[in-house]
Amino acid sequence: MSIVKSFSDAVLKTWLNELGLEHYLCDECRGLHLVEMQSKEGVAECRLFAEEWGFLLSTEFQIRPSALMTVLAEIGPLNVDYPTLKIFLDTEDDGVPYLVASATAYTGAGMTEGQFALFVTTSLEMTNRLLGELAEMNCLYLEEDAENPAPASMLH
Repeated sequence: MSIVKSFSDAVLKTWLNELGLEHYLCDECRGLHLVEMQSKEGVAECRLFAEEWGFLLSTEFQIRPSALMTVLAEIGPLNVDYPTLKIFLDTEDDGVPYLVASATAYTGAGMTEGQFALFVTTSLEMTNRLLGELAEMNCLYLEEDAENPAPASMLH
């Protein structure tokens, strides 16, 4: 088990292949998109970034605008329930709000392939659990929401 201290795209791709995780390198964000997680309903993006300080695994969940206050009220308890994830809201004036769940691994002393596997699999497992909890809370913005928008209420 050798310790790697410099992480090229080739090393990360090899390690992700060893884990059986389909991925692709995005030219826009320079992140490795994890296809299986990203293909789940309610997930906008799931990306792994190699930074100079370590790894960032970030997943963005699309939140129904009408559920924004519910999610906001649950941010604290969710961060307690998922201590290996940092969970926060990302909102824009014109778009669907996102709940972002991210995990970090610091690699200043290096990392073995086994440590990388543990980081990625544990982070994805926690993210999947969070996705299930958000689905139970009925907070996710799903494709059917976009196809069948709620009728606008009429005010007199």
